[in-house]
Amino acid sequence: MVKRIAIFLLLSAFYTLRAQEADTILGPSVEHNHVHTETAKHNIKKATTLALIPGAGQVYNKKYWKVPLVWGAIGGAGFYYYDLDSDFKSYKRVLELIIDQPTLTTRTDLEAFDPALFASLPSPFYQTTADGVASETIGYMDALRTQREYAFFGIIGVYVLSILDANIDAHLYDFDVSDDLSLRPSLMQTNTFAGTFVNPGITLTLTLP
Repeated sequence: MVKRIAIFLLLSAFYTLRAQEADTILGPSVEHNHVHTETAKHNIKKATTLALIPGAGQVYNKKYWKVPLVWGAIGGAGFYYYDLDSDFKSYKRVLELIIDQPTLTTRTDLEAFDPALFASLPSPFYQTTADGVASETIGYMDALRTQREYAFFGIIGVYVLSILDANIDAHLYDFDVSDDLSLRPSLMQTNTFAGTFVNPGITLTLTLP
Protein backbone atom coordinates (compact mmCIF):
# COMPACT_ATOMS: atom_id res chain seq x y z
CA MET A 1 0.00 0.00 0.00
CA VAL A 2 2.82 2.38 0.87
CA LYS A 3 4.54 1.63 -2.44
CA ARG A 4 1.36 2.44 -4.37
CA ILE A 5 0.99 5.75 -2.54
CA ALA A 6 4.64 6.62 -3.18
CA ILE A 7 4.30 5.77 -6.88
CA PHE A 8 1.11 7.82 -7.09
CA LEU A 9 2.79 10.83 -5.47
CA LEU A 10 5.80 10.54 -7.78
CA LEU A 11 3.56 10.34 -10.83
CA SER A 12 1.55 13.33 -9.60
CA ALA A 13 4.72 15.37 -9.10
CA PHE A 14 6.00 14.33 -12.54
CA TYR A 15 2.83 15.37 -14.36
CA THR A 16 2.65 18.60 -12.37
CA LEU A 17 6.22 19.43 -13.39
CA ARG A 18 5.49 18.59 -17.03
CA ALA A 19 2.41 20.83 -16.93
CA GLN A 20 4.48 23.69 -15.56
CA GLU A 21 7.03 23.22 -18.33
CA ALA A 22 4.27 23.22 -20.92
CA ASP A 23 2.87 26.43 -19.50
CA THR A 24 6.33 27.98 -19.63
CA ILE A 25 6.81 26.95 -23.26
CA LEU A 26 3.35 28.01 -24.38
CA GLY A 27 3.31 31.22 -22.35
CA PRO A 28 5.32 33.43 -24.75
CA SER A 29 3.44 32.20 -27.80
CA VAL A 30 0.13 33.10 -26.20
CA GLU A 31 1.41 36.57 -25.58
CA HIS A 32 2.21 36.94 -29.26
CA ASN A 33 -1.27 35.99 -30.44
CA HIS A 34 -2.73 38.77 -32.53
CA VAL A 35 -5.46 40.57 -30.59
CA HIS A 36 -7.24 43.46 -32.22
CA THR A 37 -7.36 46.74 -30.38
CA GLU A 38 -10.60 48.67 -30.02
CA THR A 39 -9.40 50.99 -32.79
CA ALA A 40 -8.83 48.03 -35.10
CA LYS A 41 -12.25 46.55 -34.31
CA HIS A 42 -13.86 49.84 -35.23
CA ASN A 43 -11.66 49.96 -38.33
CA ILE A 44 -12.88 46.52 -39.45
CA LYS A 45 -16.55 47.45 -39.15
CA LYS A 46 -16.14 50.80 -40.82
CA ALA A 47 -13.94 49.45 -43.62
CA THR A 48 -16.45 46.71 -44.41
CA THR A 49 -19.34 49.15 -44.39
CA LEU A 50 -17.55 51.66 -46.59
CA ALA A 51 -16.62 48.85 -48.99
CA LEU A 52 -20.27 48.75 -50.04
CA ILE A 53 -19.19 51.76 -52.12
CA PRO A 54 -16.60 50.32 -54.55
CA GLY A 55 -13.13 51.52 -53.59
CA ALA A 56 -14.19 53.35 -50.42
CA GLY A 57 -13.04 50.52 -48.14
CA GLN A 58 -9.65 50.44 -49.84
CA VAL A 59 -9.30 54.21 -49.38
CA TYR A 60 -10.17 53.89 -45.68
CA ASN A 61 -7.52 51.17 -45.27
CA LYS A 62 -5.03 53.42 -47.10
CA LYS A 63 -4.63 50.89 -49.91
CA TYR A 64 -4.97 53.59 -52.54
CA TRP A 65 -3.30 51.56 -55.29
CA LYS A 66 -6.17 49.06 -55.15
CA VAL A 67 -8.85 51.65 -55.94
CA PRO A 68 -8.13 51.82 -59.71
CA LEU A 69 -8.12 48.01 -59.80
CA VAL A 70 -11.54 47.82 -58.16
CA TRP A 71 -13.03 50.56 -60.33
CA GLY A 72 -11.44 49.14 -63.47
CA ALA A 73 -12.68 45.59 -62.81
CA ILE A 74 -16.24 46.67 -61.97
CA GLY A 75 -16.29 49.26 -64.77
CA GLY A 76 -14.94 46.79 -67.33
CA ALA A 77 -17.44 44.10 -66.38
CA GLY A 78 -20.23 46.69 -66.35
CA PHE A 79 -19.32 48.00 -69.80
CA TYR A 80 -19.16 44.45 -71.16
CA TYR A 81 -22.63 43.76 -69.74
CA TYR A 82 -23.99 46.98 -71.25
CA ASP A 83 -22.53 46.14 -74.66
CA LEU A 84 -24.02 42.64 -74.63
CA ASP A 85 -27.38 43.98 -73.48
CA SER A 86 -27.41 46.54 -76.32
CA ASP A 87 -26.71 43.81 -78.90
CA PHE A 88 -29.40 41.61 -77.36
CA LYS A 89 -31.96 44.40 -77.60
CA SER A 90 -30.98 45.07 -81.24
CA TYR A 91 -31.65 41.45 -82.20
CA LYS A 92 -34.86 41.57 -80.22
CA ARG A 93 -36.00 44.53 -82.35
CA VAL A 94 -35.22 42.49 -85.48
CA LEU A 95 -37.43 39.69 -84.19
CA GLU A 96 -40.19 42.16 -83.36
CA LEU A 97 -39.88 43.62 -86.85
CA ILE A 98 -40.36 40.21 -88.44
CA ILE A 99 -43.43 39.58 -86.29
CA ASP A 100 -44.96 43.05 -86.81
CA GLN A 101 -44.29 43.13 -90.57
CA PRO A 102 -45.40 39.75 -91.99
CA THR A 103 -45.32 41.19 -95.51
CA LEU A 104 -41.53 41.39 -95.38
CA THR A 105 -40.65 37.87 -96.46
CA THR A 106 -36.98 38.18 -97.37
CA ARG A 107 -33.84 39.46 -95.70
CA THR A 108 -33.51 42.14 -98.38
CA ASP A 109 -37.00 43.42 -97.56
CA LEU A 110 -36.15 43.59 -93.86
CA GLU A 111 -32.86 45.42 -94.44
CA ALA A 112 -34.54 47.91 -96.80
CA PHE A 113 -37.30 48.57 -94.25
CA ASP A 114 -34.91 49.50 -91.39
CA PRO A 115 -31.32 49.78 -92.68
CA ALA A 116 -30.05 51.55 -89.51
CA LEU A 117 -31.15 48.63 -87.34
CA PHE A 118 -29.37 46.01 -89.45
CA ALA A 119 -26.26 48.17 -89.76
CA SER A 120 -25.92 48.26 -85.95
CA LEU A 121 -25.92 44.47 -85.55
CA PRO A 122 -22.56 42.89 -84.58
CA SER A 123 -23.06 39.78 -86.72
CA PRO A 124 -24.67 39.57 -90.16
CA PHE A 125 -27.44 37.23 -91.25
CA TYR A 126 -26.82 34.49 -93.79
CA GLN A 127 -30.37 33.27 -94.37
CA THR A 128 -32.28 34.84 -97.25
CA THR A 129 -35.83 34.39 -95.96
CA ALA A 130 -37.55 36.15 -93.08
CA ASP A 131 -38.09 32.84 -91.28
CA GLY A 132 -34.39 32.03 -91.63
CA VAL A 133 -33.45 35.45 -90.27
CA ALA A 134 -35.82 34.84 -87.32
CA SER A 135 -34.09 31.52 -86.54
CA GLU A 136 -30.67 33.15 -86.67
CA THR A 137 -31.92 36.00 -84.50
CA ILE A 138 -33.13 33.58 -81.82
CA GLY A 139 -29.74 31.83 -81.87
CA TYR A 140 -27.86 35.11 -81.47
CA MET A 141 -30.18 36.15 -78.64
CA ASP A 142 -29.64 32.89 -76.76
CA ALA A 143 -25.85 33.26 -77.00
CA LEU A 144 -25.96 36.89 -75.93
CA ARG A 145 -28.27 36.08 -73.01
CA THR A 146 -25.78 33.53 -71.70
CA GLN A 147 -22.83 35.91 -72.05
CA ARG A 148 -24.82 38.68 -70.43
CA GLU A 149 -25.53 36.47 -67.41
CA TYR A 150 -21.83 35.67 -67.09
CA ALA A 151 -21.03 39.37 -67.22
CA PHE A 152 -23.62 40.10 -64.52
CA PHE A 153 -22.19 37.47 -62.20
CA GLY A 154 -18.75 38.85 -62.97
CA ILE A 155 -19.85 42.27 -61.71
CA ILE A 156 -21.29 40.72 -58.53
CA GLY A 157 -18.14 38.62 -58.03
CA VAL A 158 -15.78 41.59 -58.35
CA TYR A 159 -17.99 43.64 -56.03
CA VAL A 160 -18.02 40.92 -53.34
CA LEU A 161 -14.26 40.41 -53.68
CA SER A 162 -13.68 44.15 -53.16
CA ILE A 163 -15.69 43.97 -49.92
CA LEU A 164 -13.77 40.91 -48.72
CA ASP A 165 -10.49 42.59 -49.62
CA ALA A 166 -11.36 45.65 -47.54
CA ASN A 167 -12.43 43.43 -44.64
CA ILE A 168 -9.20 41.38 -44.72
CA ASP A 169 -7.04 44.50 -44.97
CA ALA A 170 -8.88 45.93 -41.97
CA HIS A 171 -8.23 42.75 -39.98
CA LEU A 172 -4.52 43.07 -40.76
CA TYR A 173 -4.48 46.83 -40.23
CA ASP A 174 -2.69 46.65 -36.85
CA PHE A 175 -0.96 43.32 -37.46
CA ASP A 176 2.77 43.39 -36.71
CA VAL A 177 4.62 42.65 -39.93
CA SER A 178 8.00 43.83 -38.65
CA ASP A 179 11.15 42.27 -40.09
CA ASP A 180 12.70 42.20 -36.61
CA LEU A 181 12.61 38.42 -36.12
CA SER A 182 15.33 36.59 -34.21
CA LEU A 183 16.50 33.00 -33.67
CA ARG A 184 17.91 32.14 -30.26
CA PRO A 185 19.72 28.82 -29.65
CA SER A 186 19.25 27.23 -26.20
CA LEU A 187 20.00 23.94 -24.42
CA MET A 188 17.09 21.67 -23.48
CA GLN A 189 16.80 20.13 -20.03
CA THR A 190 14.89 16.87 -19.57
CA ASN A 191 13.36 16.04 -16.21
CA THR A 192 13.23 12.34 -15.28
CA PHE A 193 12.66 10.37 -12.11
CA ALA A 194 16.41 10.14 -11.56
CA GLY A 195 17.01 13.87 -11.89
CA THR A 196 17.57 16.60 -14.41
CA PHE A 197 19.80 16.00 -17.40
CA VAL A 198 20.99 18.14 -20.28
CA ASN A 199 20.42 16.53 -23.66
CA PRO A 200 23.21 16.86 -26.26
CA GLY A 201 21.24 19.08 -28.64
CA ILE A 202 19.96 22.56 -29.23
CA THR A 203 16.65 24.10 -30.20
CA LEU A 204 15.94 27.23 -32.18
CA THR A 205 13.39 29.54 -30.64
CA LEU A 206 11.57 31.91 -32.96
CA THR A 207 10.87 35.12 -31.06
CA LEU A 208 8.27 37.48 -32.50
CA PRO A 209 8.59 41.13 -31.49
